[in-house]
Amino acid sequence: MLKHSRRLLASLFAGSLLANVSLVAGVQAAENLDGDSLYTQYCAMCHTAPQDDRTPPRDSLTTYTANSIFQALTEGIMQPQGAALTAEQRIALSEFLAGEPMREESTEMSLASSRCELPMPEFDLSLASNWNGWGNGLSNPRHQAATGTSINASNIDQLELVWAYGLENASVARAQPTIINDVMILGSTSGEVRAMNLDTGCDYWTYEAPREVRAAVTIAFSSTHDTWLAVIADVSNQLHVLDARTGELKWSAEVDPHPYAVSTGSPVVYDNKIFVPVSSAEVSAAGRPDHHCCTFRGNVAAFDLDTGIKLWHTYVMEEATRVGENSLGNPFYAPSGAPIWQAPSIDPERRIVYAGTGQNYSRPASNSSDSVIAFNMDSGDIEWIHQTTPDDAFTMACALGREHPNCPDAGPDVDIGAPIVTTTLSNGQDIVVAGTKGAVVVGLDPDNNGELLWSTRVGRGGALGGIHWGMSFDGDVLYVPVSDRGGLTNNGVTPMPGLHAVDMKTGEVLWYAPAPERCQEGQQGCMEAYSGPVTSGDDVVIASSLNGHLFAHDAQTGELVWEFNTVQDYQTINNVETRGGSIDATGPVLSGEYMVVSSGYATFSQMPGNAILVFKLRSEQ
Repeated sequence: MLKHSRRLLASLFAGSLLANVSLVAGVQAAENLDGDSLYTQYCAMCHTAPQDDRTPPRDSLTTYTANSIFQALTEGIMQPQGAALTAEQRIALSEFLAGEPMREESTEMSLASSRCELPMPEFDLSLASNWNGWGNGLSNPRHQAATGTSINASNIDQLELVWAYGLENASVARAQPTIINDVMILGSTSGEVRAMNLDTGCDYWTYEAPREVRAAVTIAFSSTHDTWLAVIADVSNQLHVLDARTGELKWSAEVDPHPYAVSTGSPVVYDNKIFVPVSSAEVSAAGRPDHHCCTFRGNVAAFDLDTGIKLWHTYVMEEATRVGENSLGNPFYAPSGAPIWQAPSIDPERRIVYAGTGQNYSRPASNSSDSVIAFNMDSGDIEWIHQTTPDDAFTMACALGREHPNCPDAGPDVDIGAPIVTTTLSNGQDIVVAGTKGAVVVGLDPDNNGELLWSTRVGRGGALGGIHWGMSFDGDVLYVPVSDRGGLTNNGVTPMPGLHAVDMKTGEVLWYAPAPERCQEGQQGCMEAYSGPVTSGDDVVIASSLNGHLFAHDAQTGELVWEFNTVQDYQTINNVETRGGSIDATGPVLSGEYMVVSSGYATFSQMPGNAILVFKLRSEQ
């Protein structure tokens, strides 16, 4: 058998524990190590002729590495399906699907970028050039003013790639960096978190979380510890708080004990409290006919920054109870679902935490799915709920056919995946804004229990957006990327993929810039869609596309002023074979003269990649 690294061996051991739920099942499973027959038995019903855009077809799986398929089966989105297999079977299946053997992880010495010779600079959280956490601000603006970035519409064409970093054996690059005083802190698919010098890529420290870290790291100062702390959530729903200067662990805690709870959204820190959103993999687990669907409930937990004590933990619906049986005679539970995929938004004046939820997993549905929810930040009490799409229930069982025993009379699956934004407009109106995968943007009044102020459609929408991962705003103008690449929704509305500028005072669309078409004929996984979040400067909005390009638009007109194709091979500072791909889930980060972008997103049949790209404005000669 392949000689595995310490991390892979740990994954194999953990996976074996999952797979060998019963001795008999384990013995029977171990008899078959033929990848072709394993695919036919466990995978073909979904991947041979997918009925849903979210399920990659068999041919597209050849673009993944065997390691990334193994990771998905062991601790990723396909873990519920992989639990039926032994570790050896998952290796055989992964190698068969990828058409290549598992790759050994390089030694730590050869992988690491060089250690920094100079000490880490002192953090200063007041620097305008910082980009802290997911949204670069408590209200998730994803905006960097001219005081914090030198990059603008007139000089963005002077950006040049100064270094690249490769995520080893990965097919996705979806961890967004945080940058404080030219120190970049970045998670990875392996769970490794690095503090790196932004100029050179050298390492100050590394920390190994047990699972993938896709949420942006948040930095906060602790007077109790007299140091800056790095707040990290890994996908196993564990919270890790480190000394940001050294990488030393201060404390860790489990957020939600549900077996399918995961952390995809970034934690947010305010008033010495950490607010952690919780999403779920049970939407995938329900695809197994023997799964007893469903019991997960979306939730937010608050922790004390200094001690790790859980201050409150609020679920968005009552605990699921048995409501009947499915067609196989297995128990069916409801209500369930409404995961919270992204970073919450903070309203300091009202002491409110806003979060958006996803669809229900079972019926009867709750009034808290596809909703904007206002939590009291001190008690965790729910102050109000505004539901954008009632009665929306969906699991991946429905992607296998509406007759699947765990398909709950499928709804459109148009949840709120992008973070909520909140601001005060030039007319004095305070507003809370949400965008849905149904391609609808709503403006809500926070002083009237989330009463609807306006609603604007900006595209056709669908299960993969619509508005998928995140918007940006500057002043009164909201910049809304729209995917409209496909999905279950077919409402007769013309798709409008691209960038939409919306006046938040009225909901009026100020301009629309269609997503540029750059896919080559036969280019597998290439799609013309703005699915990832956008980032704005004072006069420029930078969007990323599933075709792997970065596109910069004039903020006043939407005119295209610059583009860069990330779908290419890169020489990296850590000597890992690296290529860019579709850009999704994370967006550009602006800091001083730098822009950092993650490229590659094999999920949903898109183009794989594993590149972290660092651009800098060209120096004047």
